[in-house]
Formats: sequence, C-alpha cells, structure tokens
Amino acid sequence: MLGAHVAEWLRRAGLEVEIDTVLPGRPNVIARLQGRPGGRRLLWEGHLDTVQVSGMSVAPFEPTLREGCLYGRGAVDDKGCLAAFMLALRSLTKSPPDCDVTFVAAMDEEFQFKGIRHHLARGERYDFGIAGEPTELRIVRACKGCVRWTIEIVGKSAHTSRPQEGIDAIRIAEDLLRCLRDSGIAGSGTHPLLGASTLTCTMFRAGEGPNTVPASARLTFDYRTLPDQAGAEVWNEIEAMTRRFAATLPPPARVIVEPPFIDTTGMDVPGDSPIVVAMQDVCASFGMSAEPIGVPFGSDATKMTAGGIPSIIFGPGSIAQAHTADEFVRVG
Repeated sequence: MLGAHVAEWLRRAGLEVEIDTVLPGRPNVIARLQGRPGGRRLLWEGHLDTVQVSGMSVAPFEPTLREGCLYGRGAVDDKGCLAAFMLALRSLTKSPPDCDVTFVAAMDEEFQFKGIRHHLARGERYDFGIAGEPTELRIVRACKGCVRWTIEIVGKSAHTSRPQEGIDAIRIAEDLLRCLRDSGIAGSGTHPLLGASTLTCTMFRAGEGPNTVPASARLTFDYRTLPDQAGAEVWNEIEAMTRRFAATLPPPARVIVEPPFIDTTGMDVPGDSPIVVAMQDVCASFGMSAEPIGVPFGSDATKMTAGGIPSIIFGPGSIAQAHTADEFVRVG
C-alpha cells in the first residue's frame, strides 16, 4: 500500500508519523515537524490517489525512467509533489524552520476530496497552506471550482421500423444540450486570472439496441465555476432551465435532474496574502517566475482555503501530463 510506504519512509527520516484511516484500507498519512517555539503553523498537502489507467501507452504501475523523465500513472499527479514534500521534510529535520509543518498525504483528491475534508474536520489550526499539484513551479493563488451532476432522460421505446410510435431519448438529449449551450449560463462572467466559467457534457450513455428507438439517455455534466460562484446556485439555475425544457416534451417523456455528486468551490487568495508574498520571495531567490497565476483545475487547496487556511498550489511538472496515456514527470 502506498500510504504504508510513505509512512515508513517518513519515519525513517526522523519524523513523527500518524496513520489516520478515512475509509477501510484508505488512510491519510500525517507527518509533523516542530519548528521554533511561537512560530506559525503551515499545512502541506499532496494526494496519494490516481485516476483510471485504461488506454495507457506505458506500464501504469511499473515506473520507468527514460531520458530524464519518470513514466507511470500518478508520476506527475501527484507523486512528483509527494516526493518533493517528503525530501523537503527530511532536509528540514536537520535545521528546523521558523514554523511548525504538518504534511498530509491525503486519499481521494481525484474524486470527492474525502481525505482533506476528513483532516480539516479534526479542527487543527493552521495559518497557511500549500497543496502540491503540477504547476511547473508557478505560484497558483486562484482556481476554478467544480459542480458535477447527471441528467436522465426517459423516452419511449419502439421498433425502428415504426419510429413514430416511440419517443427518441437521444433526440431529446441533443435538444437539451443545444438549449443549455445557447442559454449563456457558461461564460457569463470572467475572472482576470481564470477567464470564464465553462459547461461540458462529459459522458453520454443511451439506447437499448440497434433496432430500437432509444427510450433512455444519461448525461453527465461538469461545470467549472469562478470563485464568486456557488455550485448550488449554478445547479439550481440549470435544474430550473431543464424543467422548463421538459415541460415542452410529449408525454410520457420526462427529464430527471439528479443532485450534484461533486460540488467544490473555487478560490481566489489575495495577492498580498502572506503565503503568496512569502512564496514569491522564495521563487525570486531561485531565479524562478514569482508572478502568481490562476488555473482552471481544482485541488485540495480550495477546501483548505474555504476552511480558513489561505493556501496556494505549487509543485513540479505540468498539468498537461496529468491523466494522460504516457503520464510522466521530469526528474532533476
């Protein structure tokens, strides 16, 4: 188990380590390093989980080092960041920092953020946070949120030799997608670092057979919110719009909008926040870009910031390599 390996490595490095079970067989690993008395408390977070491996062109779980790059599922998202945090902690044991550092190797960042939510629910106090994600070592202070939900469409089956006797769920789905795209609900506002919000239909499952008018369709949606948008408000607006659309359909056709299965807010940490300013000084001292940026993807940093811990996202590698068929992170 990866968590057990991380925990053992951290123990050997001389750190205080805790295994905190979130779900059976799926713990958070917590390491603590005490700084000088009276200092602030810093939370570092990286995640243990990865996404699916289907369609990969490299061996997903057999790390391969080639031409200065490490290949495998999770190499950049998020093992490069985990390794960086772990090595930094080991180095700091020899010269304790001014602040206390707690490192959480969290489970379930990729789906429902259960790991970081579980840790925050413990009620521990932190002044600032850094979530490790592949940002090409750029300081990320703003990111979009995300709300995801599913819409089920029920039509009426019929033999395709007599399609007029059925109600085509795929055609209804096409019309609904056109309605939502034309509504202007996505892209109605902009953010200087993030651009516009976006609405994407990510999954479409429909039909029962090759000679049957499809009586069912199931669509999954992903809406990337701006920091000032609440996912529930977006969903409520789309649900009302879909209800109006459904009222125009012939019976017994109907449309069912299911509640969100993901609703996570964006974040916009001020540019003069101490964590942003401190990280700018660090980057500048190494000759790296110190200009903060925004990103369209989410992370556990949004939960940390929403929980009262102003946080940035920072880490090695590029998000362009995350979740890809040949995922890799550059080494060294």
